Amino acid sequence: MKKIYVPLMAMALLFVCGQCSTTSPEEEQEYTEAQLGNEKVTIDPVTLEDEIVNLVNQHRNSIGLGPLQDNPVSYKYAEEHNDYMISKNKLSHDNFESRATKIAQETQAISVSENVARYYTTAQKTVEGWLNSSSHKKAMEGDYTHTTLSVQLDKEGRPYFTQIFIKVE
Repeated sequence: MKKIYVPLMAMALLFVCGQCSTTSPEEEQEYTEAQLGNEKVTIDPVTLEDEIVNLVNQHRNSIGLGPLQDNPVSYKYAEEHNDYMISKNKLSHDNFESRATKIAQETQAISVSENVARYYTTAQKTVEGWLNSSSHKKAMEGDYTHTTLSVQLDKEGRPYFTQIFIKVE
């Protein structure tokens, strides 16, 4: 009986694991889009951060909104959230309320929002992705005065993004 039981359990476990997926269709599309072609892409996170913030400010300017000023105080929270998403291998806004409360206390912000993304390899594709999402677009176009953006690479070199928007009076 034991000889049959062990192989059956192993097969059942393989079947169950093979049926589970933590990647949503939207995330799968992002990954495919970011990895188009079979060429290796080199990503400089600092340059990407600057390019994205510039594109966000250009978009805001194009619709009559003022540019967002840099807020270095909140950078550590964006960076910590990227670390968290990388450790979980998923996009999330987990613990946002806690993060927003800490940011508000340290910066005297009256409102806080954030956008997250992963696997985009260019600033343009990242901002386009956010503009194509109503909630991310709302944050980009919101009544905010400051921003910070962290881009970090996972162990495969794929970027994760957390941009925080805050309003300080």
